[in-house]
Amino acid sequence: MNLDADTCVVGAGFAGLTTARRLVARGQSVVVLEARDRVGGRIWTEALPDGTPIDRGGAWFGPRHNAAFSLARETGVSTYKTWVQGAHLLVDGDRMRRYTGLIPKISPLAIGTIALAQLRINRMAKQVPVDAPWTAKRAAEWDQRSVASLLERLGVRTEVGRALFDMAVRGLFPTDLHDTSLLHLLFLVRSHGSIETLFSIENGAQENLVDGGAGSIARRMADDLGESVRLSSPVRTNTQRDDRVVVEAAGASVTARHVVVTIPPELVLDIAFDPELPADRRELYRLAVAGPETKTLVVYDEPFWRADGFSGQSAGPGSASEVTIDASPEQGTPGVLASFTFGAVATRVDALDPAERRAAVLAELVRRFGPRAGSPVSFVETAWWQQEWTRGCSFAHFPLGLLTRSGPLLREPLGRVHWAGTETATLSHGAVDGAVRSGERAAAEVLARV
Repeated sequence: MNLDADTCVVGAGFAGLTTARRLVARGQSVVVLEARDRVGGRIWTEALPDGTPIDRGGAWFGPRHNAAFSLARETGVSTYKTWVQGAHLLVDGDRMRRYTGLIPKISPLAIGTIALAQLRINRMAKQVPVDAPWTAKRAAEWDQRSVASLLERLGVRTEVGRALFDMAVRGLFPTDLHDTSLLHLLFLVRSHGSIETLFSIENGAQENLVDGGAGSIARRMADDLGESVRLSSPVRTNTQRDDRVVVEAAGASVTARHVVVTIPPELVLDIAFDPELPADRRELYRLAVAGPETKTLVVYDEPFWRADGFSGQSAGPGSASEVTIDASPEQGTPGVLASFTFGAVATRVDALDPAERRAAVLAELVRRFGPRAGSPVSFVETAWWQQEWTRGCSFAHFPLGLLTRSGPLLREPLGRVHWAGTETATLSHGAVDGAVRSGERAAAEVLARV
């Protein structure tokens, strides 16, 4: 099918759908090409047999995620607070520690060194310009240092304190921290305001869930765009000629004046560009990759842990359930625990056969929340790095030296090709809100050239 449009958008995640929505509102015609058989990208809401929506991917909005909240209001979708009442749990060897607040009461020395570590990271991050982190005074130095080297020097005391802090950082970058740029960590912290914001539920990045699931916003945007959204249409070629770009996808050929590419950086290399992508861009997309992360949703008839005085928030570094958060719907039933593993732990657990993996996760939950945790009504796993059109979560990380070499290319147009996606965002970098903001920026870029 041959199609004509003012703009062709590649990818129907939040960045792509927001781009298309803003362009259509200004009278522009669009075609959105999505490789998956659904919209939402790294946001994936699926219904349980009883109709309850669960978020297999990104789900949470933080208090500063104004663009995401605004989009929710536009589409008639409401949000609610993540359940945090009750005691949190930390697995410490053979001990189970109860605590409230952000930092477990492991020991005064450990608490003090964790607080100092967070303060040090926040102070360093304030020196990083959010719009251009590669221009920071110490950018070259920090971009050649790894996140792992920083963690080794922070001096967090006690074994459990180090394991907990390292796991929290691994949750941000579920990959080899020896190959992850310190500058990227500092940019991420600057983009969200503080490292506490990234780690926290209350007043943090996991404070709010979407009624009906985050994917309901994507579906409503897609419904508004109608036949402009074409699913199961992976893009194969992108050819720029004078005042037009021809985009070839499975089942469709789109001729447009502009193209906005919104897919994860690694997937860009699956598209054949003519003229060919410059070497520095090929390096950027080859090296900016996301890491292994698994999100498992364990569903019960009710959130029984609440009546037992627990928030559902727990941590067991290195275990088959490293982190859990209460992800139950607003009405309170069914009860849903979102369980996560990151990086090397995710790959190790994923290597088990499905029955062993399920048994390992449930054993951890029983240890924390009691025997009722061993009998869920549903058990839904998503290994995000094995999803063909995602290949990792939650966002691409930048290895040593890449941000200072190629950072400006993240948003810089290439002829008539523009770029969006949460990796290109300044504020809320790596979050759903960042994806929305990037789509709004890309739409504004296109409209400025109409």
